Amino acid sequence: MAESGQNFGKTYEISSDRVDFLERYDLRHLMNDFHDIAGKQSTEYGVDADAVAQRCNGMWVVTRVRIRLIGKMPRWKDVVRAETYPLAPGLVRMEREAVFRRADGEPFAMLGSEWCVLDKTTGRPKRISETGYPADVPHGIRAVDTDYTPMRFATDECDFAFSHVARVSDLDLNGHFNNVAYITLGLDAFSSAELSADISRYEIAFRSQCYEGDVLRVYRRRAGSGWLVYCDKDGVRVFESLVSFAE
Repeated sequence: MAESGQNFGKTYEISSDRVDFLERYDLRHLMNDFHDIAGKQSTEYGVDADAVAQRCNGMWVVTRVRIRLIGKMPRWKDVVRAETYPLAPGLVRMEREAVFRRADGEPFAMLGSEWCVLDKTTGRPKRISETGYPADVPHGIRAVDTDYTPMRFATDECDFAFSHVARVSDLDLNGHFNNVAYITLGLDAFSSAELSADISRYEIAFRSQCYEGDVLRVYRRRAGSGWLVYCDKDGVRVFESLVSFAE
């Protein structure tokens, strides 16, 4: 069930195809569910993907995401509720947050994200005023209590983990490498033994777009108690992410 207004919510049952090898709600499916409710609220506001494409030749892109995970992830057959709301927009940048709750109402994931609308032809950002974003939309107050981590650093071949050729199954509706596929790529830098630990914090910054046939090189580097995982294409940074595990 979804509601109108500032918050948009939806309940999901965690089926067997939405869990990892330990039957935990998979981070990638959490992101898919976030995209789902964000898209539905955008439709409610009249600025979904089809609307901005027709109105200003634009496409929504997410540029950064940060997630704080609280305790253990829900498991197979559990029911979770996801709620999202936008923050007041800037000139070209928008922020959106989400909270994911267990069946008892307790939050287990707090998510912050940054978005913008790019021109499909030029790739340049559109002003929010060009997208048709309504002026009377109710906005939320920032609740995610962690800042984005600066993650600009040079490539070190000592960090190399593996390479991946972008396939058609990696692509989104715009023909670009899907954001969630980037998350999958980054998590594949870890073994099942390493990922048996619970993730406590996850961040990703999307730097450039990739397409079918591109060769992506994935690297990982120890960073304090966590890991920096990054990806290059022909010497150009594609994404950078931070993964921290619970003690």
